[in-house]
Amino acid sequence: MNQPLRPERAPRTGLVLSGGAARGAYQAGVMRYIYRTLPRQLGFVPWPEVVSGTSVGALNGTFAVSRSEAQIVLLSRLWRRLRIPDVFVLHYGDVLAALRGRHRGRAGAALLDAGPLMRLVHEQFPQADVRRSIDSGLVRAFIVSATELNNGYNVLFVDSASDELGLSPLARSRVERTPIGPQEVLASAALPFLFPTVELRGRAYVDGGLRQNTPLRPVLHAGVDRVLLIGSHMEPDPGEVEVCAPVVPSLPFLAGKSLNALMSDPVERDLAQAARLNQILEWGAARFGPAFSAAASAELNLRPVQIHTVRPTEDLGRVAAQAYLHSPPADAPNLRWLLSLLADRQNAEGGESDLLSYLYFDRAFTEQLEDLGYSDAERQQEQLAAFFMGA
Repeated sequence: MNQPLRPERAPRTGLVLSGGAARGAYQAGVMRYIYRTLPRQLGFVPWPEVVSGTSVGALNGTFAVSRSEAQIVLLSRLWRRLRIPDVFVLHYGDVLAALRGRHRGRAGAALLDAGPLMRLVHEQFPQADVRRSIDSGLVRAFIVSATELNNGYNVLFVDSASDELGLSPLARSRVERTPIGPQEVLASAALPFLFPTVELRGRAYVDGGLRQNTPLRPVLHAGVDRVLLIGSHMEPDPGEVEVCAPVVPSLPFLAGKSLNALMSDPVERDLAQAARLNQILEWGAARFGPAFSAAASAELNLRPVQIHTVRPTEDLGRVAAQAYLHSPPADAPNLRWLLSLLADRQNAEGGESDLLSYLYFDRAFTEQLEDLGYSDAERQQEQLAAFFMGA
């Protein structure tokens, strides 16, 4: 097969990874296809210059920042072999203590002990590769979104070798320039109530998904030509009429739907604004000539941006329900009652279990998601090739 040559000036590409807890296994499959398989067609590895992530998207994003194929292989292997005890454990006494507002010496009240996740992230964080990529300028910026607990601000931790990178934070948002390590990504992934808060430089942080679950906007302001967005929710068919089946409004059902609503942040609005801006720039260039585009870029840092999204083609709540039904975990006996509650059997029979899909960190589920991410990206092979070639 004849491989196309890398374009003379490869487009500056950004990568945006949304939050979604256990659903992050889907992103690993997409990344495995893009950074390991697709390069055979492209003739080059389409590493991003700007990476932005929230929660599990920040965790996965570190492996893209590393620009290492070995790290992408490791990421895939971690998700495909994951077990719940690798992420959290449950102590019955801690549940009661958390409900009373204290947690046996750990900062913040939480229902789950996230110690295993903290150890895993510290052990697997590709520190040397991340520093090489950023300090050399190969990656212009790594952006991690978290929520400051005290004031509710959306905080963007930014790791960049350039002091001139302007991200134009919105009201009640701020940018903190800092080398990003395990603690910053753990702060972004600290699910409220479930995981303890993370203390950084005298401030407490929780999951970035509370304010910005899909941090697209800062990448649009970072001066890129292309943005690849990998989501964790199935994109609804606008032409499909949704049929609402009867449901039991159980606590797990309401919690799962609330998480879905929370995770459906203003990214659609950002996508619409980007499309509108592209229309204005195209109109200006057609009306006033190339000088309009040059001035918009030089004076306002505005340029057309092509955005491509990869999202699950299946309902991940439904996948979680079926995975638990057929392969309940056998190595976490003290979690059986919790998982049974999360599974929401009243609504999962032939249906979905959205809450479980966020916390089912078991390979019976995550291996399926990693495969789904790979196959969904593979189905978009031609579109992705054209996207990365700048066509």
